[in-house]
Amino acid sequence: MKLEPEQESILRGEQGQALARALRTLVAYGEAFGAKRLLPIKSGHLAGSFGAFIFRAYYKILEQLVADGVRVKVPTTVNPRPGRDLNLINRITFRRQNFLEKSFAALGVTPNYSCVCYDRENIPGRGDILGWAESSAVQFANSVLGARTNRNSVLIDLCSALTGYTPEFGYLLDQNRRGQVLVKLQIEKMDANALGFVIGHKVVDGVPVLENYPFSRVELKNLGGAMAAAGGVALFHVEGLTPEAPDLKSVFDGEPRQTITVTQQDLDAIRAPDPGRAAMVVFGCPQMTFEEAMELAPWFAGRRVNKPVWFCMVPDSLERFRKTEPYQKVVAAGVELNTYCPLAALTVRPGKIVLTSSGKCYYYLADTIYGTREDCLKGCGVKP
Repeated sequence: MKLEPEQESILRGEQGQALARALRTLVAYGEAFGAKRLLPIKSGHLAGSFGAFIFRAYYKILEQLVADGVRVKVPTTVNPRPGRDLNLINRITFRRQNFLEKSFAALGVTPNYSCVCYDRENIPGRGDILGWAESSAVQFANSVLGARTNRNSVLIDLCSALTGYTPEFGYLLDQNRRGQVLVKLQIEKMDANALGFVIGHKVVDGVPVLENYPFSRVELKNLGGAMAAAGGVALFHVEGLTPEAPDLKSVFDGEPRQTITVTQQDLDAIRAPDPGRAAMVVFGCPQMTFEEAMELAPWFAGRRVNKPVWFCMVPDSLERFRKTEPYQKVVAAGVELNTYCPLAALTVRPGKIVLTSSGKCYYYLADTIYGTREDCLKGCGVKP
C-alpha cells in the first residue's frame, strides 16, 4: 500500500503509539482486500456501543487511547444504548456501559446513541467517503444518500474515526457499486420491512436494483435495514428514486446477471399466522423517527394496549415527540417509549415471544415473530 507523508508520520509513531497501532490496523485491513491506498473520510459511525463485560480487549484498547489523549479526527456518532437499566440481568451483562460512554466522551464522540445517525447528527453528502459500521446505517448512507462506505466492523470503525482514513476497496470503488440483480415487484400492498427481508434472503451480499416504486424516506430506512440484516446487503438501488439509479441503463453494466420477482405471496409468507400469541410488541429497529411515531400515535389515542408495547426511538426524535399532544395519548394507552436497541435489551427474556414489524429485529432477535404494522396494532389491541 502506498502511503502519504502524513500517514507515514502516524505509522512511525510521531503522533503517539496508540494512533500508530490504529493506522497499522487499517493498513493490514486494506491490504487483505487489495487496497492500494488510504482515503480521508468525512465522518465516522461506531457500532461498539454495548458495554458487555466480555469485551475486555476492546476496553483495554479504549483505556490506552484515552490515556494517550487521542481524539477522533472527524465527526463521529455512535450506535444505541443496550438497555442496561432494564433489568438485573442486563445490569450485570452490560456493567461496563458507564466506562464505555465515558471513554467515548473522552475521545470526542458525538453522544447521539442512535443507529439512525443520518437523521440529524451525521448527514453525509453524495460521494462523501465514510468510515462507518452498523448494517442499517451503512446501507442508508450508500443507497439513499449516495455516500460511500464499506460495512466495517467494531474497532475498524474506531481506527478510521481516530486516524481520519479508510482503505480504498469495496463500495468505495465505482465498479463495485453497479447493479447486479434486477428485482421486479408484483405486490398489491407494500410492506417495505418484509420486502427488505425477502430481498436480503434472495440477494445475499449483492447489489439489488428494485424497479421503480415511490418509497418514502422512512420506508427506505426500514427496507434497507431488513435487507442488510437478512442478506448482508450494504448497497441497493431503486430505479428513478435513489441517486445512482436515474434509470436501469445507468445503474447496470449491460444486462443484470440475474432477474428475480418478489410477489405479494412472498411478503405474506413471513407473517406470523397467530400474532396474538406474542407476549409483547416492538416497533422500531432501526430506531423510530419522529415522523414514524406521529404516524402511529393516532391508533393509540383513547385506547389501551393489552400487553407491553415498545416504541424504540431515535433519542432526538423522542425528545421532539415528548413535546406533542400525541405523545401524551400514546403514554396514556400504556406504550413504553425508550431509546434502547431492542436487539440487546431483549436478548434475555425467558418464554416471551416478541411480535415486531421490523424485518431487522425479526432476523436478529430469537423468539421473534413478524407482522405487518396492521398485524402489530391488532396484536397490541388498538386496532379492531
